[in-house]
Amino acid sequence: MSEPFALYVSKRFLDKASKAFGLGLIVRKPMVDILRKMNVSFKELDRDEAKDALERVAESKGVTITTGKVIKSLSLAFFLPTSVLIATMKKVFYRYGSETEDYIILEFLAEIPRAFRTTLFYDIWLVVPKTEDGGMKAKKLIETIVEKTGAIPMTEEEWKNVQPIVEKLRGKIEVKGITENLWKTF
Repeated sequence: MSEPFALYVSKRFLDKASKAFGLGLIVRKPMVDILRKMNVSFKELDRDEAKDALERVAESKGVTITTGKVIKSLSLAFFLPTSVLIATMKKVFYRYGSETEDYIILEFLAEIPRAFRTTLFYDIWLVVPKTEDGGMKAKKLIETIVEKTGAIPMTEEEWKNVQPIVEKLRGKIEVKGITENLWKTF
């Protein structure tokens, strides 16, 4: 099974993706809406369904113990209502998720307030493949989204700006991409 990974996505990129995919001006669930436009067959997941889906994958056959532990820790970190992690990150909101037969993609909105400057917003796409093939399919889907959008999801400056979130997650969640810009090697 391919391991879970996280990708940080800038608001600039999501604005361009909204235009490229014809999502309109106000987009609450960017990944879900993009998947609909791409005619991907999936089940939309609210907060409780996403937590249940993560736990189901963590306990399934074929998942290594390490991967299962990672997925369970993700479930706890992102979905406990009074999580210490979320409280220390300022504001991280679960937007929505999608589940296909091959993978789960959850989208979170992170808000970085800054004194006397505009607040920064970033999305975190958490991808949990259910199978090795699912990991490759999820990666291909994301590559297609980036290609159709025609922009890079995270510039060097945006990566520097997202560091308060990265630092809060460092050591708390052990997922590839949490502390590194995976777009460089994607």
